[in-house]
Amino acid sequence: MAANNETSKPDRNRKWYQADLTEVNEPIRKLLENYSKVPSDKVIQHVNQIRERGFASNPYPCIGLYRFLNLTLLTHPLYPTILKRLRASPEATYLDLGCCFGQDLRQLVQDGVPSERLTGLDVEGALMECGYDLFLDRGSLRSRFVVADVFEGNGSGSEVAAAGQGVEEWARLEERGVDVLHCSAFFHLFTLERQVAAATKIARLVKRMGVLVGRQIGSVVPGDVPAISEGSVSYRHDVATFGDMWKRVGEATCTRWEVCGSMDMVGINPQSPVEDENSRRLLFTVTRLE
Repeated sequence: MAANNETSKPDRNRKWYQADLTEVNEPIRKLLENYSKVPSDKVIQHVNQIRERGFASNPYPCIGLYRFLNLTLLTHPLYPTILKRLRASPEATYLDLGCCFGQDLRQLVQDGVPSERLTGLDVEGALMECGYDLFLDRGSLRSRFVVADVFEGNGSGSEVAAAGQGVEEWARLEERGVDVLHCSAFFHLFTLERQVAAATKIARLVKRMGVLVGRQIGSVVPGDVPAISEGSVSYRHDVATFGDMWKRVGEATCTRWEVCGSMDMVGINPQSPVEDENSRRLLFTVTRLE
């Protein structure tokens, strides 16, 4: 039986489960039609079916509220530069940390980046499996998907990996280094101290002059807010506190970082169960200087 909001989710998850879509945004429609060859009249049904499966296994707000359909990297101001950098050199590497269905990774492929240069990483292998079914590219995509826990600092190739299994993927990523690391809707899930711990692990992956880009929910009043796990909290930054976090990371890792960020209302709904009147989109670029 197909998953649905009444039968497959605990009560606390219902508030971030949106009714089936009747339309999708134009960028994801173009990607599904042109990259995945989903017929135009089948796109809505296809997306709704994949969302049901994804939410049944991992009832996250980003899935229940269809936010995985927003191609966040595509709309980042640095995207043209990132695209040029990844196309130009066969040695250039990209990591999508917390990649969910791998939607941003597929957009890079559609825009001409060789897929073998791209890696997706998530703690949930089921989501990356759904990504293959969403984009219908299991037999053609040469990117690697890795199941790993950032806080453990290591992981292994999973059944969704394109090649090679059972290796210490995190160590491999550290050894090779990453030129572009995309990390959206990740840090805001955790307490401040857990964010610092994760960023310290992530910092060791980024090459000198490499960049970490992304977006997350920020706040004009930085501090703790209720998290999606009942009884827990997470920390929301403004640009200043996000910069302060990377100063701490730099001190812990003997590295130095330049942090650029901005906050706006793009994609923010104060009536949403996961946002409020203080919520903002925090868009960031973090460059490793040394």
